Order: sequence, then C-alpha cells, then structure tokens
Amino acid sequence: MLTFYKQMFLTLCIGLLGALLFQLLHIPMPWLLGAITAVLCVQLFTKIQLQWHKYFRNVGLIVAGYSIGFAFTKEAVQDIQQFLGSIIVLNLIFILLFFAISFLVAKRTELDYPTALTCCVPGGMTQIVAFAEEQGNMNMAVITFYQVLRVLLIVGFVPLLVTGTGENIVTVDGTLSLPLFILLLICGVAGCLAQKVRIPTGYMLGPVFLLMGLNITGLEVPKMPISFLHLAQLVIGIYIGLLLKKEDLHLSKKHVFYAFISAGLFIGAAYALSFIMKNLYELDFRTGFLSIVPGGLDQMGIIAASVHANVTIVTAFQLFRVLIVSIFLVPLVKIFVKKAKT
Repeated sequence: MLTFYKQMFLTLCIGLLGALLFQLLHIPMPWLLGAITAVLCVQLFTKIQLQWHKYFRNVGLIVAGYSIGFAFTKEAVQDIQQFLGSIIVLNLIFILLFFAISFLVAKRTELDYPTALTCCVPGGMTQIVAFAEEQGNMNMAVITFYQVLRVLLIVGFVPLLVTGTGENIVTVDGTLSLPLFILLLICGVAGCLAQKVRIPTGYMLGPVFLLMGLNITGLEVPKMPISFLHLAQLVIGIYIGLLLKKEDLHLSKKHVFYAFISAGLFIGAAYALSFIMKNLYELDFRTGFLSIVPGGLDQMGIIAASVHANVTIVTAFQLFRVLIVSIFLVPLVKIFVKKAKT
C-alpha cells in the first residue's frame, strides 16, 4: 500500500512538472496538456511505475462541473432553445459518419463489423470499453487503443486549435470563501448521487444541474478562483495521460494507421461543420468546434471553461451526444454483437 501511495505522489510530481514546463513555454492549457504529455511520456518510454486513483479525477470533474454550472444562468438556458434543431441534425450526421468510418475500418483492417463499430463509437469511451469487456470475445487491445487514441488526439489537438481564436475575454477571478467551500461540498454530494443513479458523467453533471437550479431560482452563486480550475485540469490530465499503456502499442501498423485515420475524420468533420454553425448562429469558432467535436462531455466541458467558450452551448451539444451514445448507439452495437454470435 505504501508503494502505491509513493507511485501516486511520483505521478503527481511528474504531471505538475509537465504543467509548469508548458506554462513556462506559453503552450495553451498547460495544466491539462502539460500533465497529459509528461505522464504519457514517462508511462510509454520509461520503466517507472505510475499510479493514479480515480478519486482525484472525480474531484476534478466536480470542480469542472461547478465552473460549467456557474455559467448556466436563466438567460443562457433560454438561448439554448434555438440550437435544438441543429443539435439533432449534427448528431444524425455523426451517426452516419460513424457507420461509414466503421465500415472502412472493418474492410481495411479485417476486423469483424461489431468490433469495428465498438472501436469507432464517437464518445462514451469508458462506457464502450466496459461494454466490450462484458462481451468476453472482443479484441480489447484494439478497441481500447482506438477509443483512447481518439480522446488523446482530441484533448491534445483541440486546445491548440481553439486557443487564441475569437475575441480576447477578460475574466474576473473568484475568491476563496466559506460559502464557496460549502457549495463545493454540496456539489460533491450531488456528483456522487448522480453517479449512483448512473447519470452519464455524473460527477460533473450533478454539480452542473445543481448550480443550474440555483441560478434559475435567482440565488447568488460564488465565483470559483481560476486556480481551482487549474487543479481540476491537472488531476484530469494525469488520469488521461495514464489511459494509454505500453501494451496498447503492440498492434499492427494497419491498426495504428486506421486508428489515427478514424479519429482524424471525426475531428475534420467537426472542424468543417463548425464553420457552418458559425455562419448560422454567429457563434465564435471555439464554441462551435467544442460543441461538435466528439471528445466527451467532461473533456470538452473543462476545455470550454478554460478557453472561455460558451460552456452552456458546448455542454448542451455534448450532453445530447452522450444521450445518443447511451440510448441509441450502444444498444445498436449490442444488436450487431448478438447477431455475430449466432
């Protein structure tokens, strides 16, 4: 047990050093990208054993949820209504793209179609990997690599693309206070309850829904210091950096190539569609792109809060995608898997 805690402390130090180095080099979102890069490099290219408890990631999600929920004012919620049609159409486009990419991967890598579908589901990485493990006869190394690589590419590439676009927004930093700490604790309880009732990304959405309710009722919510968001980026970045294991790299060059191709097609499609959104609604590029790209509700939410995009719009789009993946895509993949077994 002592060794485990030593490895966690070492992992924290490596992530923190990476964050400070990226900040020194003025690389966008250093607390997230620096932590990911440092931990990933040590994990893949050294024999050092790294450990990180999910508890820290969950605390980061609660803090991110507070930051996102803070932006859900009554006016912001009303503004989301105009995007409902686009949310539906864009998800239909990505479903068609998902089937097309899955077919391409199945053909070119000689994977069976159910496995190719599982590899290419756009979002819901944790849920998809858990589903594949339950099947017992799927190639977990390939599925995990495709899912993790997509997340790493999106989380690593998207901040570099959206930072510095649009207007420079000056934000007012929050201050430490007793009401803030009490509300953060209540948000922690809300996150745990949301997770227990199996709400997707419950640790983040619990606080989001709680603060949304407080804002709508007109109660004053204290603003969180930006240093808290940096801490959330650090603990989440370390978690993401540890997702890719050395054994995941022992795949054929064909699988590695098409994993990059599939992720690139999703990112490229989101990039193109974001300009359409910009023209339709006069959205800034970073809000449109973060709303569309299939990177996961938690990752895109914290990036949106960090680069000062419209987090209410980003969260609404990404939340709808999570629901589509949970309600439609995962059951559909299950049907293909059952048919393949019979």
